[in-house]
Amino acid sequence: MYKLLLITFLTVCCLNRSSAHYPINSLAKIQNTYSYAYIRVEGKFLSKKLKVKVDLGDSDEQIAEGEKLSEILTNKKSYAAILNYMSKIGYELVNSFDLTDNYNGSGGTSGIIYVMKKAEEN
Repeated sequence: MYKLLLITFLTVCCLNRSSAHYPINSLAKIQNTYSYAYIRVEGKFLSKKLKVKVDLGDSDEQIAEGEKLSEILTNKKSYAAILNYMSKIGYELVNSFDLTDNYNGSGGTSGIIYVMKKAEEN
């Protein structure tokens, strides 16, 4: 009887302790808000360089920051270079879409759109 009571007590203590443990950062992640970036990347005519348009939002600050990023990223030669730069400044890729054109029945990809997000500091 004593052994059964001891095993039950230890099991309850272990389960109670493990179920009540939450990592400190898990609660902070739930409360994060995000800002999103809409990045349109197209090839330049007769060039290997890329033309980039970054849209961060409607406020004056967001428009200015978007234009600044557009200037920095335009003339890169690689789609990955654009993603790497945005990753370095804290953005995370959410989704991507192909830009397709259709001319006289023949279509093709003319660029790509990246949707990225960045956790805002509270």
